[in-house]
Amino acid sequence: MSRKIPPLLEPYLGLPEEASLIVLTNIMGATSNWLVLRYLYSILQGRGIGGDEAGTDSGVVLVSFMRDLTFWREGASRLGLDLDGLSRAGKFSFVDGLTGLLSGGQGSEATADKGRILKSGKLEGVRRGIEAAIGDVRSSSKILIVDQLDELLAISGEDDVTALALEGMLLSLRERVHATILALSADDALLRAQTTSLERSHAALVLAQAHAADLVLSLRMLDTGVAKDVSGVVRIAVRKEERGEDAEYLYHVGADGNVKVFERGT
Repeated sequence: MSRKIPPLLEPYLGLPEEASLIVLTNIMGATSNWLVLRYLYSILQGRGIGGDEAGTDSGVVLVSFMRDLTFWREGASRLGLDLDGLSRAGKFSFVDGLTGLLSGGQGSEATADKGRILKSGKLEGVRRGIEAAIGDVRSSSKILIVDQLDELLAISGEDDVTALALEGMLLSLRERVHATILALSADDALLRAQTTSLERSHAALVLAQAHAADLVLSLRMLDTGVAKDVSGVVRIAVRKEERGEDAEYLYHVGADGNVKVFERGT
């Protein structure tokens, strides 16, 4: 387990507690792809908190507004996960929230090689598409992972897609799953400037979810700049003691996709 899940992160990964919310924040240059993949691996391998056997039948619904299924399939295969096989077994479902919205169209559809593709930027269509994907998973404990929901604010082009409306949709979806994991952008330019309506909506969405979260893992680059053997910093803020303690580590993502997480000075 520890070869694919860095030992220092094991206390924070695995099947989340029921009704919990985990937020992963990233910035340009310190993306959360590798972290989402390791949540996928840990949950789909039936691991609980700390890397122990969870003893439950867990499945994942992955919704991505930034990357298509090919990207996640390739990353997962490096960890030994066969997403296509897991999908056929009813343990995994994918929703492509990028391709269809950029190309236009209405409704949502499911394809064998691309998962479900959202083709409507209207919030009701997005909600129904995700709910359909949740129904595709037959596991007793369903985990919803939403990659870059904040991108929907920028690409939908619909008046009904606001920070408040997205929060309402999330609450509705969270009632249908065991737990939820959100990956959101937290760049200073988006959270601090807030000179446009999009920036204000983005900041409102991210801050609201971060405040509501039981666990927040924040990724950023080194304050001193780029280093050859360090990709960035992961800051962990815990709301519940049983999930572990607050911590801050350095991490390195290798060209082969392997990740090392270590303490400063080691």
